[in-house]
Amino acid sequence: MSSAIRSYLRTLEKSVRGRLPARVRHALRPYLATPRRRWPAAVPYVRPQNGGEHLVTTVGPTVRPAPQSGMVSVVIPIYDRTHELREAIESVLAQTHTNFELLLVTDGSPAETLAVVEAYRGHPQVRIFTYLDNTGTAVRGRNRGIKEARGEYVAFLDSDDIATPDRLAVSVREMEAGGYDVVYGAWTAKLDGTRHFDDLRDGQKVTSPPCDLDMLRKVCVPCQSTVMVRRAALLDVGGLKPGMRYREDHELWMRLAHFGYRFGAIRDNLVHLRLHRGNNEMNFKADDAHWERQANAEHRRKASLVPTIAYLIPGTGISGGIAVILEHANRLLKAGCDVMLVSQDDKDSIPWWPGNEVPVIPFNTTSRYLFDSIETVVATGWTTVSMLDYFTARRKLYFIQSDERRFDDCPEFKKQVHATYLRHDIEYVTMAGWICRWLKHEFGHDCGYIGNGIVSERYATAPLEPRRGRVRILMEGPTVIPFKGMDDAAEALRDFDDCEVWMVSAAGGPKPGWRCDRFFEAVPHAQMAAIYASCDILLKMSWVESFSYPPLEMMATGGGVVVRQVTGLDEYAVDGENCLIVSDVEGARRAVRRLVDDAALRARLGAAGRETAERMTWERSLPALLQIIAGGNLPAGIAAAASRGEMQVVDFTAVESPRYEHEARIASGMGEARHVVGGLLEGQKSATPSREPAAV
Repeated sequence: MSSAIRSYLRTLEKSVRGRLPARVRHALRPYLATPRRRWPAAVPYVRPQNGGEHLVTTVGPTVRPAPQSGMVSVVIPIYDRTHELREAIESVLAQTHTNFELLLVTDGSPAETLAVVEAYRGHPQVRIFTYLDNTGTAVRGRNRGIKEARGEYVAFLDSDDIATPDRLAVSVREMEAGGYDVVYGAWTAKLDGTRHFDDLRDGQKVTSPPCDLDMLRKVCVPCQSTVMVRRAALLDVGGLKPGMRYREDHELWMRLAHFGYRFGAIRDNLVHLRLHRGNNEMNFKADDAHWERQANAEHRRKASLVPTIAYLIPGTGISGGIAVILEHANRLLKAGCDVMLVSQDDKDSIPWWPGNEVPVIPFNTTSRYLFDSIETVVATGWTTVSMLDYFTARRKLYFIQSDERRFDDCPEFKKQVHATYLRHDIEYVTMAGWICRWLKHEFGHDCGYIGNGIVSERYATAPLEPRRGRVRILMEGPTVIPFKGMDDAAEALRDFDDCEVWMVSAAGGPKPGWRCDRFFEAVPHAQMAAIYASCDILLKMSWVESFSYPPLEMMATGGGVVVRQVTGLDEYAVDGENCLIVSDVEGARRAVRRLVDDAALRARLGAAGRETAERMTWERSLPALLQIIAGGNLPAGIAAAASRGEMQVVDFTAVESPRYEHEARIASGMGEARHVVGGLLEGQKSATPSREPAAV
């Protein structure tokens, strides 16, 4: 663990220990005592720090190994094989040419397939890359293999085919002797009777003739599982094109030939090729003519391999800030980027967020090769900024969701956080206009803006308990964090005996004397919609926020919202139009009473709030996300929509705000204190008699 993180946790412990109830201190102690963590062994190096100082650490930066002359990187993309996959893997490991590595790339594979793959994780020549979602083709897996390959040559093998023992030796020999860029060879049919062929029998050898571009335009000559290509050639033409759902290999061969790369045919048998009804090509055979036309149209244009992007997250616990990062990461994944989350707490999953398909990699993973090809790395909290120095990525970004100096009053803590904003060797990105203005005003940083959004459809759900009888008011916020304002919310509702009061807290329970008829703690993200839908009014009294999602989430259900004036509200909230904005406890008491007594006002604000949520889609921010984080690798359809003005990239850096000084002084920050404390508190539930089970 870096000294900055250890120091921060010690100061945080000292600061909060005296202010928390004994049971909360007890729950936090295992996390805040911060025993020394074991970091991966590495050669010590000296990393320059701001101000000319140096920090000696035992963890070196990730450095991609140089390509090895004569080495072959064998790539097997995998979906759902088991015993066939095991045979394919063993056939590679048994090669007479021993200068090779085997890259296994799964694609949303089922558990039984993953079990086969995991059995090889400890093999010194095997590297494993995992995707949680399934794309339906092998394109992504092969491209990942091309990017990650350390060899001079890349050999392809399907997960159900069997390489002959001398496949690599023969291919390397012919490649080097003939000066070829691409070699391919003969194959033997392995039929199981589930596919019928008029001119092919089991065990028959099929020899592929020499080819050039003219021949390739008429027929796909090389059999993919026999092909080996110089990696430099694949990088030059950009690998396989994700838009080619079928004949993707045919298009690649034509593109290589079009750009002058030489092909050589080998008469030796290189592979036993399984042909059966489970071959993926059977899913596309009906549209073969279409994909042939596409291959002929596409091969004259080079492609580019999609970037590998890593978000460094401080924790995996329930957190609004982490939820925003998950939205970013999953949308980048669906747009075709390779994305991973690197967790500072060394967890490998985020079970509370619905539908996450982005792999979560512990920072201290023993599979350090997973970090070799990262091109863009994004710090997402102040404790993750120092982690940027362990990566040799081409681009380093700092996604700021708050002025985190506001998290604690300790001067040393503020100093350490402040230092992360002084770096001029990274790019700054945020999700709120006020943060753009603050970073420019105080530090002179230009800042990319990616506006937050909401999936309003998630909140069109049945209530946990129908609204009936008395008006139901919801308080939301962790009670262990003072600036979340839960004490103020409880005080504002103290005399509302004619109403029912519910409470949701990420950490900590209701205090003695609070009105609370039903209490929920550490509720998974997917289950919050049912709680919002059960309530008539949300009271949110934080005095430090960066965006504040709960009011917008309540709007999505059509409920009334009373919220304290805080930074970030101007992204979506308008007083008297879709909510009531207050400045203190007395104002909150009066506003809630207005909504309780005036059902028509509550309905009007609720309807306007629902319209606001429906407009705040993530799709309107997608072009900015791709442009800023992915470096402009916009899919054609999205690029066209952005150019038509259907999606706008908003620039807030030049917007003047007369409220800036006020914003910076009173609330420049918390956005998500859950970034730090929420992650530490994951699973730590307060022992209160009124607590509901987390599952709702």
